[in-house]
Amino acid sequence: MRKFLSIIVILMMCLGVKAQTEAIDFHSIDDYEREVHLYDILDEGKFAVLYFFFSDATDGPITDPIVAEAYHYFGDNKEDIYFIGIAPSDDSLSIDYWRDTYGMDFPVINRLTVGHDAHFVSDTYGVKLFPTLKLISPNYEIIIEDLWPFPKSGDELIAELKKKTGVDALSELDVKNMNISPNPASSVLNITSEMSGEAEVNIYDMMGRCVKNVHVSDMSNATININDIEKGLYIVNVNGNKTKLVVE
Repeated sequence: MRKFLSIIVILMMCLGVKAQTEAIDFHSIDDYEREVHLYDILDEGKFAVLYFFFSDATDGPITDPIVAEAYHYFGDNKEDIYFIGIAPSDDSLSIDYWRDTYGMDFPVINRLTVGHDAHFVSDTYGVKLFPTLKLISPNYEIIIEDLWPFPKSGDELIAELKKKTGVDALSELDVKNMNISPNPASSVLNITSEMSGEAEVNIYDMMGRCVKNVHVSDMSNATININDIEKGLYIVNVNGNKTKLVVE
């Protein structure tokens, strides 16, 4: 089936038919009265993971634990990657059982959801095969259209999301010990920390591309030239500690 779809995609490319690259907004309220407004999530500078699934799918016991591991690794929707489930064939009871089974508590849009239901979202994004995982950047661009073949472990999915977003889990170093200024910045970025020593500074754009990599000899007081970075929203990663940066 996947090979057949690949042939269709190739034919579309040959005919000049463009694939969907910009995310389409949807607005729903899940069974726990949580509002799910895609563009609001993206406008907060977060990446959105859309996980399309059936709770009773035969491959669910394989793929669902993998997604659960990534969800917990990236901070249970409290950090820079926000997970949303879309389950067109499910209702509230089946989703509750699914949550209890796999320990996931992110919003799930089902066929009875208030507002845009799961059928609307699936049709809008052209999803015909399940499971499907899409990744959307804060600038509304779909940077993973369909993660296939599906990763075989949580570590593989985590690595793929880290590669595409530049986001990592919070490190053991207390981020309060590090300060980045000014923010917004235009020409230079100053990094101060209570910890000294060498550090890797990576600056990622909202498509997950590393636009600047600098090795500093002393992270207690470092200055980085950012004149070559275009205006926009970025993620600064210093030895695993992340913060958002606005370049103006």
